[in-house]
Amino acid sequence: MQQRLFPFSAVTGPHHQHAGGAAHDRDPVAPRPSGRTQEPIAGVGTANDRDPVAPRPWRTTILVILGIVIIAALLIWFGQPPGGVSATTRPAPAAQPTLATPNAGNLHAAEAVLLDTLANYHRAETEAAALLTSAPLLPYLDPTGPFAQRRLAQLAERQRRNAPHRSILVRWGIGAITVDGDTATVVTQETWSNQEAGAVAPEQATVRVMYMLRWDVGVGRWLIVASEQMGV
Repeated sequence: MQQRLFPFSAVTGPHHQHAGGAAHDRDPVAPRPSGRTQEPIAGVGTANDRDPVAPRPWRTTILVILGIVIIAALLIWFGQPPGGVSATTRPAPAAQPTLATPNAGNLHAAEAVLLDTLANYHRAETEAAALLTSAPLLPYLDPTGPFAQRRLAQLAERQRRNAPHRSILVRWGIGAITVDGDTATVVTQETWSNQEAGAVAPEQATVRVMYMLRWDVGVGRWLIVASEQMGV
């Protein structure tokens, strides 16, 4: 470490003359040594020996960097989920869109229309049996299907014999319903009460029936194409 020697005291002793010299030939006044040299304190200077105060740009830079580090640490801390982030933490999978069953709404609507067709057909059967006419049945039968041909033939035979009867659907239940495009099948269990003219009491019979239907675009409804009775 470089040491600086402080100047001696500013107080000087009396002037002296060189021998035989005049006043204007006097030597300049020089300070007398005090006989004791003052050693400077390491790292400390006098007021005249200190460097002037200068700005410290590196201090500002350190403070700015320290502030950025603290803010970043706080953001990371508050952004963690409860319990911290572990190695096993994985981002939540993206929500997958719910896949709707194709034509699910149309399927339920078709089933409702099918059941409405059969309910109307059952009421038409009661009217056709009492009046011996096929007119009430025609809106619900496919005229080219085997069911219409068989049912019209049965009514024609009763008309020939003039044998009206009382036929009423007492109750019915719905089984399997299958819709495939413009065709459908419906399974029902039906209990009918039938009373011939002149009979003392009606008779009841329960049957299982599978109806085959098709959608007719021209009339905008399901038509019964065929039916098959099954054992109960």
